[in-house]
Amino acid sequence: DHRDLHSFPTRRSSDLAISYLVLAVLLVVTVWIALTNGASHFSLLKMTATDANTLFNIRLPRIITALMAGAMLSVSGAFFQAALRNPIADPGIMGVSAGAALFAFVGALLLPSFFFGKVVFAFVGGALALGVLIFFQPQMDPYRLILIGVALNATFTGIASVFSSTSQVSLGTVTWLGCLTVTVLGILGLIGVVLVTNWGNYLKVSDEQLRSLGLSAGKLRLALLGLAVFLATTSTAVIGVIAFIGIIVPHVGRVLVGRDYRAVVPFAALAGAWLMLAVDTIGRLVIQPSEIPAATLLAIIGGPVLIFILAHKKGGARHV
Repeated sequence: DHRDLHSFPTRRSSDLAISYLVLAVLLVVTVWIALTNGASHFSLLKMTATDANTLFNIRLPRIITALMAGAMLSVSGAFFQAALRNPIADPGIMGVSAGAALFAFVGALLLPSFFFGKVVFAFVGGALALGVLIFFQPQMDPYRLILIGVALNATFTGIASVFSSTSQVSLGTVTWLGCLTVTVLGILGLIGVVLVTNWGNYLKVSDEQLRSLGLSAGKLRLALLGLAVFLATTSTAVIGVIAFIGIIVPHVGRVLVGRDYRAVVPFAALAGAWLMLAVDTIGRLVIQPSEIPAATLLAIIGGPVLIFILAHKKGGARHV
């Protein structure tokens, strides 16, 4: 009975409403701070021509990109965890994003005037890394698979560093072209996410149970991973490798809204958008005129979170 696959614990409606209300307030406040603060501070009601140029050509595309990338990477992490039945799966530490970054660099070399070529090459690189992970997955437990991903990540990162140390992309280098690319493709990807979110719940049960219900675990897993790779690699092509957000946000989401993916995924999208913008804004403001990259701050936060999960979770598949 397919109804059995929809019966997963979630929080009460009042708890969900409070979580989303808090997120909405945080988003509004953080967007306002990000718009009005930086190397120059100004009021949105009193702007000079220079202020307007800073707002519309530097801060606004960066803010929109941060929001979209945060949502995409967080949802991608949630889908990786569902498909691989692994609570610490994240494209940023398992080699998928590093593979995407390396191939995006190759795409930029081969097609320098075709920005979308970077996105296509990034997807190919991410898919290649995913193929390696899928090949090894049946042979090892979730935590050994993470080690394979970490090795892949180091390999791709090392190769990229050999060829270039000057072509790094980040939120600080985002233009309107990159912003529009990640926004349009991100919206398309997130529409796909809405259509298949409940498949994450299906994969909580064994492959044998799914077969008895006429469902193919392999096809469900491939669909979720395909979307997850698309979201992660598109973001990576525009802002580079961002690790840990795909672990932090879904993990917090399961604590606050329950383990039903119909609740976890919307929460991950909103909370991921806020967290990415928050860390980017903090990184811009704390040591002006220099910046601390969002990837660095997320690593500082994400490392302890990962250690906590590893120390407290047993039998990984039951916790996703």
